[in-house]
Amino acid sequence: MIYKLYHKNHVLIDEIQIADTFMKRLRGFMFYKKPPVKALGIKPCNSIHTFFMKFNIDVLFLDQDMVVIEKLTGLKKNKMIMPIKNSKYVIESHENAFDNVSVGDVMSIC
Repeated sequence: MIYKLYHKNHVLIDEIQIADTFMKRLRGFMFYKKPPVKALGIKPCNSIHTFFMKFNIDVLFLDQDMVVIEKLTGLKKNKMIMPIKNSKYVIESHENAFDNVSVGDVMSIC
């Protein structure tokens, strides 16, 4: 199912898919030449890797209230991000997707 990602009551990304099963979380964006959707929401999640990815990504780590607690931009392939304390969700998208998002902002997915 495809959802929308909202930031400050405006649609930030109009196509986000939720990876909420083991296989969907495991696959993520691996092996794709470009993202198959504009963004991927991964839950539960507190750490990520970019092994076997072919493009750079931006990443938001969110707490249980969907507040951005960590933002990574231009993450290159073959990186491992250790667990982020209090992270419950991760949103991944193409590079520069979250330029207007800051730590402390509240996101929503509908």
